[in-house]
Amino acid sequence: MEPGSSRENPIVRPSARALLFDPRGRVLLFRVAELDEDSGRPFWITPGGGLEEGEDHLAAVQREVVEETGLRSVEIGPCVWVRNHSWLWEDVWLMSSERYYLARTTRTEISESYRTELELQALAEHRWWTIDEIAASTDVFVPRRLAELLPPLLAGEIPAEPFDTGV
Repeated sequence: MEPGSSRENPIVRPSARALLFDPRGRVLLFRVAELDEDSGRPFWITPGGGLEEGEDHLAAVQREVVEETGLRSVEIGPCVWVRNHSWLWEDVWLMSSERYYLARTTRTEISESYRTELELQALAEHRWWTIDEIAASTDVFVPRRLAELLPPLLAGEIPAEPFDTGV
């Protein structure tokens, strides 16, 4: 069976994502242009994406934050979560093997000027969310338990080792 031909045999896509907080404790999320395939509702993701050739996870998350937000003064902290998720993209099954990094910024103005063509098409809007807003929303968030997972980070409780968030 050819890699990418099924959910059971996906192509692994190492990825790095940022849990980017502003000074008010809000997290930056992007609404994906397409609706969630399971629920038909809007869904929101953190800044980030796949590693480029020769890039490690830390370099990838730094690059992705600049590309997707235009913010250069971002403090990238430790990797706090991991997540694996299989999905179909252009008739190819991928498994995103994600690492989530804690990140902070003092600026909240987002620029699209560094985005790739794919990012311009895929990211419909951005928003700085509070945990309460996430918890009250009927939209879908990635990871699904985002409202439950963020409070310890905001309280300064950083896990000794990254843990799996589930889907």
